[in-house]
Amino acid sequence: MSVEIMSVEPIEKMNKYSNSTLTTFQKKIAAKALGAAFVQDAFMTYLFPNPITREQNLTTLFLPVIECSSHYGDIELATEGKGALAWISGKYLPLPLFQLLRSGFIWIPLKIGFPAFRRLQNHDGFCEHEIISRAPKDFAYLWVVGVHPEAAGQGLGKHLIQSALNTMRSRSHSACLLRTDNEKNVSLYEHLGFKLVHTDIAPKSNLQYWVLSQELV
Repeated sequence: MSVEIMSVEPIEKMNKYSNSTLTTFQKKIAAKALGAAFVQDAFMTYLFPNPITREQNLTTLFLPVIECSSHYGDIELATEGKGALAWISGKYLPLPLFQLLRSGFIWIPLKIGFPAFRRLQNHDGFCEHEIISRAPKDFAYLWVVGVHPEAAGQGLGKHLIQSALNTMRSRSHSACLLRTDNEKNVSLYEHLGFKLVHTDIAPKSNLQYWVLSQELV
């Protein structure tokens, strides 16, 4: 899943909710914020061509991402649910069957439609393989980060990422890897200490993607 930053400007404070305190309602708020953040994203436009139903489909797609990360990584949720970040331990890539069942990913084809699911698999499957082949041992995967358009320019993206990196370090992960399908985000991630390690065009989607990494030890 691609990641999206809306701003890297500083802010004074941000509330964080750990996966142990995140309620079902807050998980839905996080998914909704991500849905709004990605509604104009190139990959998500490819995934869901219909602009009328795109945001709702994105919210549906991000719910199991949030659920899975709450069990096998962590969630960062900004003040008033204006931004969210989800990451998982790299040892769960690709997701085993139990994790697919527990998070609800197993039902995604029915919820978003099989054509959209095939597009998702075609692009994400290829990118995921390339990420894993370049990942160090004990890495963490920054699955998705986004900020609601209403909160753009407040530095939430930066603070969500910095908080997540600190949590990854505390759990002894060696590095954080992420993927973006938006070229303009590459320089933003580099500003936050990430290094570009790979870029390519996924053959079935014909979309370019970028893989970045930051050492944590």
